[in-house]
Amino acid sequence: MINESMMDNLDIDWIKNRLKINGINICTLYYAETGSTNEDAAREIKKMDFLKNALDGILVIADKQNSGRGRKGRSFFSPEGTGLYMSLAVPYSEELIKTVKVTSIAAVAVAEAIDELIFENKNVTGIKWVNDIYIYEKKICGILTEAFMPEKERAGGVVIGIGINVYEPLCGIPNDLKNKAGYILTKEAGEINILKYEHGLRNSLAVSIIRKLLGYIRINENYYDIYKQKSILIGKYVYINSYKDDNNNETALVMDIDPECRLAVQYDDGSIEALSSGEVSVVKKQM
Repeated sequence: MINESMMDNLDIDWIKNRLKINGINICTLYYAETGSTNEDAAREIKKMDFLKNALDGILVIADKQNSGRGRKGRSFFSPEGTGLYMSLAVPYSEELIKTVKVTSIAAVAVAEAIDELIFENKNVTGIKWVNDIYIYEKKICGILTEAFMPEKERAGGVVIGIGINVYEPLCGIPNDLKNKAGYILTKEAGEINILKYEHGLRNSLAVSIIRKLLGYIRINENYYDIYKQKSILIGKYVYINSYKDDNNNETALVMDIDPECRLAVQYDDGSIEALSSGEVSVVKKQM
């Protein structure tokens, strides 16, 4: 078996130059190995002034994470050379962090980039509210956003962490992930020739995601319709974990996703609620 990822080395200079061609000025940092790109990006916010340096963002990419994080502090499996692990810090704004906006924008950017770049514009990806991207019923991407308020001696920022499983690692994956985690390049995906990408699949994917993400942030283009259209939850029953009590999982029917990207659910008693935070998991057998 050929490890295709070995032919797909990350090139931070190429990524930066391609973004510059698209009118995007970012500070870029690459680590062969790091703890968490989100933590790295958060530290950089303290050092840099976005306005003074005329920066659209600060990008941190790593080939491997030892302490990759998901929501609620969960670990994110990030083996060497097989995924795209990056965090983009952008200037803080109240509008951007409103409800689940920034996470929803990032989810749309990732899903669109994968569909366009890898699957020739076929609608292959799905979004599981609020921050996961799925392909063939397996999670291939998680998104973690963190906001840092402006302070006297530093500009505020929003860190958007994106972890994508591109290639299946030759070393295998932990047992607890085997039924959950997926990869972009699978048997279902068919034959994908990574050599057709100008400078490697992971580099090209990084550029496409960042370009789309900053485009949505800059011009406030409508991302909601795409987010809703790609939802894999509407019409399904889900367990709801509000984070208030991990043992209190209520069941509800997902009715819709509203323009604020909140999840509209209906409980068994007929009451309806719009969720702006929490986690949901699909009930395997419909109620």
